[in-house]
Amino acid sequence: MIRVILFFIISILLFITETFAQSHITFNHLTVENGLSQSSVTCILQDDQGFMWFGTQDGLNRYDGYNFKIFKNIPSDSTTLTDNFIFSIYEDPSGTLYIETQSGMFHKYIPATESFKVVDKDKINLANAKISTFKPLLEESSGVTWIGDPRNATGLKRTDVKTGETTIFKHDPSNPSSLSDDKVYSIFRDSSGNLWIGTFSGLDRLDELTGEFFHYKNNPNDPNSLPDNWVWTIYEDLHQNLWIGTMRGGLSRFDPETKNFFNYKNNQSDPTTINDNTVFSIFEDRSGVIWIGTNQGGINYFHPSTQAFGHYKHEPGNKNSLNDDIVLSMMADRNGNYWIGTRNGGLNKFNFKEKRFTAFTHNPSDPNSLISNSVQSLMQDKSGIIWIGTLSNGLDAFDPSTNSFKHYTHKAADLSTLTDDRIYSLAEDNDGNIWIGTYGGGLNKFDRKTGKFSNYQHDDNDKSSISSNATWSMAFDDEGKLWIGTFGGGVNIFDPFTGTFKQLKNSPGDSTTISDDNIIRVFKDSKGNMWFGTTKGLSIYSKETHKFKNYDESNGLANNFVYGIEEDNKGNLWMSTNDGLSEFNPADQTFKNYYYENGLQGNEFNQNAYAKDKKTGRLLFGGSNGFNVFDPDKITGNKYVPSISFTNYFRYNTDDEEGKPIFEKGISVRDSIFLTYKDNIVTLEFSALSFFNNLENRYKYKLEGFNDNWIQLGNNHTVTFTNLTPGDYNLIVTGSNNDGVWNQKGKTIYVEVTPP
Repeated sequence: MIRVILFFIISILLFITETFAQSHITFNHLTVENGLSQSSVTCILQDDQGFMWFGTQDGLNRYDGYNFKIFKNIPSDSTTLTDNFIFSIYEDPSGTLYIETQSGMFHKYIPATESFKVVDKDKINLANAKISTFKPLLEESSGVTWIGDPRNATGLKRTDVKTGETTIFKHDPSNPSSLSDDKVYSIFRDSSGNLWIGTFSGLDRLDELTGEFFHYKNNPNDPNSLPDNWVWTIYEDLHQNLWIGTMRGGLSRFDPETKNFFNYKNNQSDPTTINDNTVFSIFEDRSGVIWIGTNQGGINYFHPSTQAFGHYKHEPGNKNSLNDDIVLSMMADRNGNYWIGTRNGGLNKFNFKEKRFTAFTHNPSDPNSLISNSVQSLMQDKSGIIWIGTLSNGLDAFDPSTNSFKHYTHKAADLSTLTDDRIYSLAEDNDGNIWIGTYGGGLNKFDRKTGKFSNYQHDDNDKSSISSNATWSMAFDDEGKLWIGTFGGGVNIFDPFTGTFKQLKNSPGDSTTISDDNIIRVFKDSKGNMWFGTTKGLSIYSKETHKFKNYDESNGLANNFVYGIEEDNKGNLWMSTNDGLSEFNPADQTFKNYYYENGLQGNEFNQNAYAKDKKTGRLLFGGSNGFNVFDPDKITGNKYVPSISFTNYFRYNTDDEEGKPIFEKGISVRDSIFLTYKDNIVTLEFSALSFFNNLENRYKYKLEGFNDNWIQLGNNHTVTFTNLTPGDYNLIVTGSNNDGVWNQKGKTIYVEVTPP
């Protein structure tokens, strides 16, 4: 595989203040397994229609969000590329594409026939053209051209085309302000007018008034220095972030204020990292997605908004990281610390401001240590004590002031102890009593004054008893009543004054009852409403009508298995599920869903892994790949409206005895197609050219002249018609981005079917 030169980036979906508050980026990947022609991506550009184009060392690729269309040299066809190593992609102001190959030949792309015509570069007007190039070349609108030649190490050459004046900058070992190295691999001018040069020996910035170069180099002792001195490509996104692609150090983002570099390298144990440390090209598309072309890993891409979901997980070799990725429980204390209960790593205290983790684990030789490393539930009481429910070893009371643990466990011969050591939920009442929900031992109350437990268990002969001993979640309402969610027994309302339970269960066929008796989460919102996460969706109880209203996937919920519910400062509910994170607006009854591609730790979350920092409004959700921390105010809807394009068209003709499809070229630029009555099957494919998380894009169509009603397609991006009767039709297709913003104009193809 050839290891050579330069450049470009991509963007879409959720939009936030485009800052990167943390060093982790979740990368998505497109490789040869996805249809890319070859792994070395030399240049990247988005055309006027919205298609992404990727030049590789073996072919040109057009990407529509679902499929690649590959263009290569065919020796017997003069309308194909002359060779397959793509050096540059240009698009002039009229939208015409030009492709430069390694041989130096320029090819004009003709979309109607999906073919190429060799042209003389000197006869092409490329003024103000968009360009992504593998060469160290910068052609400015002022008429000044900057060029490097790394193979011959000729330094940096500046030519004023108007005057013919030429200046050459070279490395001078005796002059520390000279060019770092005569091997120049990239040249870039940023939006502030700075000229940046990537060399074999570091990144340079040229002061054009003095001719002095300022150097940025790798310092092995400084993790915030340039990650590698061999700088291959430089790019600036629309938010003035400067991105550096290196030969051996991966991707880097430069902060001009602090002069720090934030580096993103491959970690073979983490599939969310960049998959190759040699970066050839970077590009940002019109929706904000950043695309990175690598040498051996194909295409990496991400949207800056995904960094709103701060992702924290175990980092091998880093003691200051989460010590176990399987997060079972979470809590934010009153001092702003976050407590993370894990499956095997015990309890982690996380100082968010300092990004520092402290672990508390079980030590068999220390009776004052944590009782178990499997922490299932967490709660801080009014006195500051942190109560820790374990998966199977009982209950701990942790005093942060002394770092000491006090243990409470079930003892079969003592009825004043816990009934079950599997602690699934915790709550405190106004009198300071601690209520404990267990996996199968019913409800326990701990009296702080006596130090004893009392319990409430199901009694088949007592309808006022709790309906199930699996008491998995609970919350007090504004009246001081305790609402208990059981697994299998529905909801119970406990009146502490009478000591009785009122049962609210699902009644099959009655949609005004709770949708399911398996309750995972009970939650009281800021208005006093009681919400319930179940295995069949979300439910709310009306105290006025004593009825439930239920929501599930058919209403837009990401997944029916609802684990955690938290409320943001705007009154929206955030729910973790078995397949994504849902944001619910109770005012307009709408859902927005977020997934792994948006930066989540994964699509599946865990039962008690949720929390809210009431001081800052941040929310926390965890699963089997660590946890996320985010500020809901920094996540807003995706306002990008994607363009629609037809991407493929083929038909079956009854004259073809073998029944092979006839593929037609140029459908993306056609406004009409003509069919005969023999074309009995016609298929058209299309795409909303919104690339990030595009599996969430939605489509609908109507065929005027046949059916004037919109037909919903979901994510299906293909329509097929069979045996259309002769006549004229208008096929209109429209689509939405992954946040539900629809392109109202759509795309129209006029279809004429001729009679026999």
